Amino acid sequence: MRLLYITLGLLILAGCGTVGAPLPPSANIPKQIADLHAVRQGDTVTLTWTAPEDTTDGASVRKPGKMIVRRSTSDNQSATVGTLPLEPLHKSQLARAETFKDSLTNLLSSPPVDFAVYTVEAVNESAKSAGLSTPVAVPLIATPATPTSLQLKVIQQGVSISWTQNWPPQNKTGLGAQFVYRIMRRQEGSNQQPLMVKQVTAGNEATMVIDSGIDWEKTYTYWVTPVTLWQNNQQKGEVEGDDSQPVTIQTHDVFPPAVPTGLQAVFSQTGQKSFIDLTWIPNSDSDLAGYNVYRRTEGGQPTKINTDLVKTPAFRDANVEPGMKYFYSVSAVDLRNNESAPSQEASETVPRQ
Repeated sequence: MRLLYITLGLLILAGCGTVGAPLPPSANIPKQIADLHAVRQGDTVTLTWTAPEDTTDGASVRKPGKMIVRRSTSDNQSATVGTLPLEPLHKSQLARAETFKDSLTNLLSSPPVDFAVYTVEAVNESAKSAGLSTPVAVPLIATPATPTSLQLKVIQQGVSISWTQNWPPQNKTGLGAQFVYRIMRRQEGSNQQPLMVKQVTAGNEATMVIDSGIDWEKTYTYWVTPVTLWQNNQQKGEVEGDDSQPVTIQTHDVFPPAVPTGLQAVFSQTGQKSFIDLTWIPNSDSDLAGYNVYRRTEGGQPTKINTDLVKTPAFRDANVEPGMKYFYSVSAVDLRNNESAPSQEASETVPRQ
């Protein structure tokens, strides 16, 4: 029996295999940041990236570290502009998006350089890292001043947008520059992205733009964005300045259609029945709903003689009497019941029997 136990023990040990050498502990060096992005608006640069969650040896980051944001310029000036904590992530947590904002106010007012270059370095508790992130460059060219006194007005053609602007800035860099303003619009209650109405060259005088692409009876918000379009021999891009204060307006239509023209009145007769037939040149207004017809006698006031809107530029007046002279005018009416002034009169006499 004792021999049997010894044999079984040897078989169990043989089945376990050879125990390997223990793995070395992780150095806890965070992976290099590979998705750094930069966006500049006005004097502010916004950097975004994903915080490393793994180390260079494939383990998870287990100890706190930090992420160092550095900025250098083309005149060889370098500085650390910010430090963010690098915290270990729990397995149930998603990768963490980081954001850092840097002000360029001092750089833009200093002796001119063309670009600022940003990097972010993730380091462990011992200040060891896998290297700098991929660098991103931001042009240091000036942007136009933010427009002031933005004014909106509903006119028959749409919405007029005007504002006060200053002289375009002086370009002190070696980059080519064009300074423009973009008029932007967003419809309230709509899921659509903001629409650029128009782009105009920056100047030193008040500017007015007409937005004829609106729909009536809607609410719109407008703002103006100053933009610098830049380029050199190898690259080109654009930098947005600070948006103007947004202004909201409701496009209420109080504008009547054009006055009808070319009105003619002609007597006609079928058997014993007399008529006066009216014709005129059709209106071209896109929102035209129809026409009203007015009649008067000598010394009298015009009275509307149609019950419903007349849909075509013609009308037959069958309620006429022999020997009477009638004066006619027509008006145009739009879909929102705005009515034009009456046309010039046309007259016709019904012959006596």
